[in-house]
Amino acid sequence: MGLSVTIVVAIIGVTLAITYLAAKRNTSTDSHYVAEGQVGPIGNGLAISGDYVSAASFLGITGLIALSGFNGFYLATAVPLAYLLVLLIIAEPLRNLGRFTLADAVAARFDGRGLRACLAVTTIVISAMYMVIQFVGAGLLVQALLGIKFWVAVVVLGLLMVVYTMFGGMLATTWVQVLKTGLLLGGTALILFLVLMKYGPSPFHVVDAVPDAVASSHPQSTTKTFDIISQQLALALGVMGLPHVMVRFLTVKDARAARKSGVVALWIFSIFYLVLPFIGYGALRAIGKDEISKAHPQGNLAVVQLARELGGPVLEAVIIGITLATILAVLAGVAIATSGAFAHDLYTHVIKNGNATAEKQLKVARLSLLGIAIVAMFLALGAKGFNLGFLANVAFAVAASTSLPVLLLSIYWKGFNRVGATWALVGGLVVSLGLVAISPNILGPTGLIHGVDAIFPLTIPALVSVPAGFLFAYVGSLVGRSRPDAAGADFAEIERRALIGR
Repeated sequence: MGLSVTIVVAIIGVTLAITYLAAKRNTSTDSHYVAEGQVGPIGNGLAISGDYVSAASFLGITGLIALSGFNGFYLATAVPLAYLLVLLIIAEPLRNLGRFTLADAVAARFDGRGLRACLAVTTIVISAMYMVIQFVGAGLLVQALLGIKFWVAVVVLGLLMVVYTMFGGMLATTWVQVLKTGLLLGGTALILFLVLMKYGPSPFHVVDAVPDAVASSHPQSTTKTFDIISQQLALALGVMGLPHVMVRFLTVKDARAARKSGVVALWIFSIFYLVLPFIGYGALRAIGKDEISKAHPQGNLAVVQLARELGGPVLEAVIIGITLATILAVLAGVAIATSGAFAHDLYTHVIKNGNATAEKQLKVARLSLLGIAIVAMFLALGAKGFNLGFLANVAFAVAASTSLPVLLLSIYWKGFNRVGATWALVGGLVVSLGLVAISPNILGPTGLIHGVDAIFPLTIPALVSVPAGFLFAYVGSLVGRSRPDAAGADFAEIERRALIGR
C-alpha cells in the first residue's frame, strides 16, 4: 500500500506542477476554454485520445471481457468507426464554426437564448454523466487498493479536478491529458508484454485454454442482440455529440490541424482497443472469473488484479497510479466543457444576453467548477455498483440522441431551423433518459429498484432514442417553417464557412 500511495502522490505532484506552469498563461476566456487555439495537432491528438481512452475503457471494458468473453469487446469495436465519422463529417466544420462551446457552432446559424440554453443544459447533463464514470472508477480503486473510503476518495479527486481546471484551464488540462495518454499506453503495453510472456508468444495464444463458455460466442436472445446493436449505435454516433471531446477541435488553430488531430487520435485508440481483449482474457486465465467477480461484481478491478499477479506490488502500484492519472485527466477535460456551457452559454448569453465582460465570464467559469464537482460527486455515490463501460454507453446514447442531430443538421440541412433544433434537444433528452429510467438498469432483478419489472427491455436506449432525436428535428423543422424568425442565417453562407472556413 505504501508503494501505491507513493506512486499516486508522485503522479499527482507532476500534474500539479503542470497546473502551476499553465496557470501563468490562463488569464483570459480564450485560454481557459480553448487554450487560445494554439495546441499543436499531435499534442491535441494525444489529448483527444486521453479524453476517450478513459477509466470506462481501461477498467470497464477489460472487466467485461474477462467476465463475459468477446461479447464484452463489442463495446469497443465501434470506436474506429466513430472517429472516422468524426473526421469525415464534423471535425473541420466544427472548428470553422465554433469558438468556445458546441452551442457557439450552432449559434453561428441560429440565434436565440432558448436554443443556447437547451444546448447548455444538454452539455451539462452529458458531462455530469461522464464525470460520474470517472469518480466511480477512482473511488473504487482507492477504496479497494489504498484503504481509503469511497466517498473520501471521490471528494479528494473532485478537489484536485477543481484545482486543475480553475487555475490551469484548458492548457493545463491538455498537458495533463498528454502525460496521462503516454502513461496509459506505456502501462498497457507493459501488461500486454507480460501476458504474452506468460501465455504467448502469439497474442492469440492468450485465448487458449480459456473456458469455452466464456471465450466462444454463444447464442443470444433477440433482446440481447438488439441491445448489442443499440450499444454499437451509441458508440459509433455518440462521439460526435460528446461536448468534452468535440471541444478539443476548437483548441487548434485551423481546420487542417483539427483533421490531423483526429488522425493521430484514431491511430492511438484503435491500437489501444485492439489490445484490450488479450488483457481481458489474460486476467481471466491468471485470476479466474470468481476472483474477478469477488473483487468487483462488474469486473472493474480485473486489470489491477492482473497487474498484481504478473508484476507484484510494484506493477500494481504503477497501474493504480496510471489509472488515477487517467481519471483525473478526463475529469479535467469534462469539467472545462461543462464550465464553458455554464459560464459562456448560460450565464453570458442567456442570463446576461451577451453583455457580461470577459473578466466576469472567466470568474463565473472558475466558480462554476466547484458546483459542477459537488453535483457529480453526489451522483457518483449512487452509481457505485454500475459497470463503468455501461455508464459510458448511456452517456454516448444521450449525446447521439441530442447534440448530434442538432450539430449535423445545422451544418448539412438547408431546411433545418431553430424550432427543429430545440425539439431535437428537448425530445432526444427526454426520450433517452426516460428509456434508461424504465430499463433493466433501474427496474427488475438486476436494477436498482427490485420488485418492479422493466418496461423497456434494452439497457442502452440508442436504437430508439437516436431515431427519435432526428425525428423530433424533422417534425420540429416542419412546424417552424411558418415562423420566419426560426430560419436563422443564410444557409449558403453557413455551408461555405463550415466546409472551407472564413
